[in-house]
Amino acid sequence: TLVPSGSQRNRGLEFNVFGVPTDGVRLLGGFMLLDAVLTSTQGGLTDGWTAPMVPSFQFNLAGEWDLPFVRGLTLASRVIYTGSQYIDTTFPRRSLPEWTRLDLGVRYAFENPGANGKLLVARFAVENVLDVDYWAGGGFSNTLNLGAPRTFRLSLTADF
Repeated sequence: TLVPSGSQRNRGLEFNVFGVPTDGVRLLGGFMLLDAVLTSTQGGLTDGWTAPMVPSFQFNLAGEWDLPFVRGLTLASRVIYTGSQYIDTTFPRRSLPEWTRLDLGVRYAFENPGANGKLLVARFAVENVLDVDYWAGGGFSNTLNLGAPRTFRLSLTADF
C-alpha cells in the first residue's frame, strides 16, 4: 500500500528566454536550478534528503534559422540537458546519470498547388541524433522512463 508520508520542499530558479535576435532567427531556451528536499518524512528518517526523481539542473536551447537563399526552408535544432537525479530513498542512494540530447530538423513551406494561397509544410527531424542511451526520469519511486533512441520523423501538413 502506498501512502503519503512526508512533504517535499522545492526552492529554485527558472529562467526562460525567447525572441528573434535577427531576421529569420528564432531562439527559445532556459535553465532551471532546483533544490528539492524531503521534509516531515516518516520518523524523520529521510528529512533533508534530496527528493527522488528531481534533477537539480536542467537546460534547454532551441533555435530556428530561415535560410535567406532558399525561400521557405528553415533549419531547426535543440539541445536538452538534464542533470543526475536520485531514484529512491534507499541507502546508499541510487541515481540516474546526467544526459544530453541533440535534435536536428528541417522544414520547407511552399504554396499548395491544390489550394490557392495556402501552404504545404514538409518537416523532417532527427531526435537524439547521437543515439545517446539515457533514462529520461520517472514519476514515482517505482517508474523509470527510458529515453527514445535515434528517431526519424517525417510529416506533411496542409492549410485549406
